[in-house]
Amino acid sequence: MSLVDGKIFLKNQKGPAFFLAAKGACFAALFCVLFASCRTTKFVDERTQIMADGLEINASDNAFKIYDAGLKKEDGDDGQFLFLRVYLPNYDNESSSVNVLKKLITYVDPNPEEASHSSIGFSLDDDFYGLTLYSTSDLKKESCLAPESNQYMKLCNPYTSTQTTLALKVTDEEFKKVKDMVEKDFAEQKVKYWVVKNLTVGFDSVKRKKLPWSKARLGGRDLKKGYIKSSKKQKHFVCSTYLAYVLQSCIKKVDDFFKERNVAYDTVSPTDLYYIPGIKVLFTSTWVDYKIAAQEFVRAAPLFSKYLTD
Repeated sequence: MSLVDGKIFLKNQKGPAFFLAAKGACFAALFCVLFASCRTTKFVDERTQIMADGLEINASDNAFKIYDAGLKKEDGDDGQFLFLRVYLPNYDNESSSVNVLKKLITYVDPNPEEASHSSIGFSLDDDFYGLTLYSTSDLKKESCLAPESNQYMKLCNPYTSTQTTLALKVTDEEFKKVKDMVEKDFAEQKVKYWVVKNLTVGFDSVKRKKLPWSKARLGGRDLKKGYIKSSKKQKHFVCSTYLAYVLQSCIKKVDDFFKERNVAYDTVSPTDLYYIPGIKVLFTSTWVDYKIAAQEFVRAAPLFSKYLTD
């Protein structure tokens, strides 16, 4: 069963009043704040869920799921997997403005999943790279098990915040290109989180939200202005547009898809990452249970054992 076949698509029916209210300076300001903070991730499919026995998952974790993403033993024979994480953050202060604003973004997100933030890693170890607004260095290491080490993550409750790990199969050469590019950007810190870029993603989401799903999904539209050559070096991104830019720059099938479907990397949202060709959804857990969730996933899918060191 394919990833798309296995999804439960939940369509929120919204009235026209919301979209009218979304026009204007207030709406633009909201998008800046919303994308600068967080959104959410919702992916549930009972038909593809694998629940392993004997888990020692934290009692508060009702989010743990392992997904059957059509993985086969031979999938591990050649090439390597890159890993992406999308996050559902939950702030300790439930009445905070960021929690209220976080919910508003679901009104304009055209995808059935919800995601606020995304990062990239090269193994299933808890060592990912994400682009956020906080502190001097915008591209930072992110650890679900040590959120206090990251200014963005330490604002969230690790017992109730969740993550979903995705994987993309690439060639050995492409894997090295992506890893070299991200590590170079991390070392140089020239890539910057630019809040204004959220307006591009946000207004594009509003337009897509009004379309039928076949047109609203990533690459589903024929746009007059879309595809941007990745060779045109950029420095300003939000988290998901940076990942889209890296993947387009280094992976031929991603660049081919963006070109054929006229996708612009600077409009890619965190939830759009689910729909990049070849993406497989692996597992979901709370942050505090990330390690055991990764271990249980590897037990269910041994071909990934080489990507987890402990």
